[in-house]
Amino acid sequence: MTTAKQYLNILRERKPLGWSEPPEGSPLTGEDLAEIEKGLGYSLPEPYREFLQSCKMPTDLTVLVSVCGDSFGCSWPRTYSRETGGYVPRPDDDVGPTVEFEWHNIAGNTGAEFLTTLQREQKTEEECPCFLEAGFLLVGNLYGYLTYLDLVKGGIVAIHEEGVYDMMIVGGVHWDSRSEVRAYMERNCLYICNDFYDFLRFVCTGDFLDEDEARFPSREEL
Repeated sequence: MTTAKQYLNILRERKPLGWSEPPEGSPLTGEDLAEIEKGLGYSLPEPYREFLQSCKMPTDLTVLVSVCGDSFGCSWPRTYSRETGGYVPRPDDDVGPTVEFEWHNIAGNTGAEFLTTLQREQKTEEECPCFLEAGFLLVGNLYGYLTYLDLVKGGIVAIHEEGVYDMMIVGGVHWDSRSEVRAYMERNCLYICNDFYDFLRFVCTGDFLDEDEARFPSREEL
């Protein structure tokens, strides 16, 4: 069993919102992935390739994730309560908040369909018209932070929705310049996961992530 499937099996046991049916096998082949890479102009990181061929994912899932770093963990005053089914004030001794992550996957049974869907969804977004060309593939929204897979570095990077506008207004980035968008993201934004395996652990297991250091602290550290 692949690493991606192991994490997805854990997620199924946690019963996330939006995934009620048993997973089907992924229809994407190696040829499909090659077509996707050709259309994007970027190679897909190996963990993401494995994920795309693991099973057919729901387009949108809501999963609970937990963070304990200073960037998110200290700035979010509320945490999700499984008992009440909503957000409550964080206790004083809380290690870090649990929040909802809106996980978005690309629909497509072939490489061509995947590309068409991805380009329709992401290239037309007013908030981030050049992100895909710059090598950033949107994977979801973390409590107001747009979250991307960096196709060049392989990690997961997060930028607040308002930060996208700051990029242009404060940072002086031209939307039609993928080199400027990439340089800004690499220089200013937070890489919360080192690779897509870490991302799957984050969204599938509920383990606490130190988003500042892009690592999962041990129980003793927590």
